[in-house]
Amino acid sequence: MIAAAAVAAACLAAGAVRADRDGPLKQNLAGATVDWEAGTLAASAGAAADLRMPSVDLSRPGAQRRAQAAAVAKLRAALVSLPLGSGNKLTNPEIERALGRARPVDVQYQSNGGAIVRVEIRFGDWLETPNTQANPKDGFAVAVPSIHLGAAPTARIGKRDVRVGAAVYRITGGKVDKNVADAKVDKDGRLVLSGDAQLPDKLARGQVMIYVGKLQR
Repeated sequence: MIAAAAVAAACLAAGAVRADRDGPLKQNLAGATVDWEAGTLAASAGAAADLRMPSVDLSRPGAQRRAQAAAVAKLRAALVSLPLGSGNKLTNPEIERALGRARPVDVQYQSNGGAIVRVEIRFGDWLETPNTQANPKDGFAVAVPSIHLGAAPTARIGKRDVRVGAAVYRITGGKVDKNVADAKVDKDGRLVLSGDAQLPDKLARGQVMIYVGKLQR
């Protein structure tokens, strides 16, 4: 019981430190943290040591597995609730695909044999071929006056609608790079863009950087 309380207290302390760094592009969702700027969902969980194990060192691997499973459960709940834009949500196959790519980004072993694990998913991990920073040709940047945050908004190019693979956000403060395309947001929350016939497919498999003047809540 004492070991479990110590792990829980450590989890709360870690959360408090992260909360101090929260800003308008950070959001708590179903026990996970959504970073709309970095394009990540992350969750932490702890597990106490199995006191039946003969030593602290032998108890840690099991505690790490249990903590990671608990963190992944939080990510599952967050993915179910994650707004994509225009009222859309991830499908069950997309959620399973993203969870299959969840990765531990921090493991803290406790002196009593317990563990705290932080697990992360990147926006776009739900795609069959996830976008990566190493694949910049599939990236695209647009600027809009205001928008609701959505992890994969729908874009309208000509008469065609396409769901963007993933989107990350920057608040501009009125300053936008010259080579960023201008876009509008229609009444249905879609990004209205001009582009050639290849743009819809590029958006569907890539990541869009959205520069926004004001976030809509």
